[in-house]
Amino acid sequence: MDCRRFIFAGNYGSGKTNLAVCLALYKKAAGYQTALLDLDVVNPYFISADNKALLEEHGIRLVCPLYANTNVDIPAIPPEARGLFMPEHPGVVVCDVGGGDSGAVALGQFSSDIEAAGYEMYAVVNPYRPFSKTPEEARAVLSEVEAACRLRFTSIAANPNLGRETTVDTVLSTVPYYKQLSKACGLNVAFLSALEELAPELEEKTPWPVMPVKIRTKSAWEIY
Repeated sequence: MDCRRFIFAGNYGSGKTNLAVCLALYKKAAGYQTALLDLDVVNPYFISADNKALLEEHGIRLVCPLYANTNVDIPAIPPEARGLFMPEHPGVVVCDVGGGDSGAVALGQFSSDIEAAGYEMYAVVNPYRPFSKTPEEARAVLSEVEAACRLRFTSIAANPNLGRETTVDTVLSTVPYYKQLSKACGLNVAFLSALEELAPELEEKTPWPVMPVKIRTKSAWEIY
């Protein structure tokens, strides 16, 4: 099946937004009509809408909460969101889901449409973040997310990083962790993300495909 719906979900701060933006840029560069749906109505600081200018520059359609990047704190889902999940919608749709089970609730209202259209839903996991220190902790979070959105994850997006302080060793030391998580969840690791400058070396040392990324989201200390 030629999947054209890609969903990034997982725990708070796992890097969902950054991966979603990067994948949208890759798909557009590959020649696909691309839309990025920002369904993060929980955390106002790490949202795809922060990249609006970048996405528009590359011809990527951004669909985000009605009051994103404003002072109005109302979690309003854009009315055109449902249309993106319809089977007849052309092109690729990348969806950035809010953190944890509370963030995944917004996705649940589209579960039937998503199932009908076909999808890939990546469980984004960063073992350097709270509540994901062990595979058991991460698995518990992912189970809560699945229950909230009424969809099953299809694979794991390994995203081991310490932001700009990430090194090759930072990434490689987590390989046993992801192998355990993969076995516990019954999910394959779709890819391992790494900073562009680290990716060439990691491609020869990891058991999974490496997705080179740039840091597109703001750190907490850059926000306040």
